[in-house]
Amino acid sequence: MQSSQKLIRFMRDLFALVEDEAKQSATFAARLETIAEGLGQNPGRKPQQRKSRVSVTTPDVIAALQEKGEEEFTFWLRSLDLPMLKAIVKANGFDPAKASLRWREPDKFVHLIVDQTRARLRRGSAFLPGRTTAEGEGTQTRSRLKGVLPK
Repeated sequence: MQSSQKLIRFMRDLFALVEDEAKQSATFAARLETIAEGLGQNPGRKPQQRKSRVSVTTPDVIAALQEKGEEEFTFWLRSLDLPMLKAIVKANGFDPAKASLRWREPDKFVHLIVDQTRARLRRGSAFLPGRTTAEGEGTQTRSRLKGVLPK
């Protein structure tokens, strides 16, 4: 028999013995009851309170960047508090590696949000006709290839 099975059998037998004794002796049952009441409480520790997960409505950062411009957007982000910046990062999925969980400086969050929002706005712009990419080659490349590509 394995040692864990031996321990399980021992504990069952012990609890059966304690139960039999509690049935026969009222004083033993009362003492057992007072001991069992203390199990639910931890007198040396205070009960831990969980942080309440309040759903915070985060602003639409992509629309804010488009309407404010990059400089004004950066200043606007710096005016927000740290929990709001964390909520923006989490709500938009700007940090899938979760490196920002240990950050405490708001400027790191501001830079992350600005970079990720800019990247989201540029996503797919290389495939749009007549638009320039981040490097400014969109219309130039198209005009160079006019004579080469069939109509």
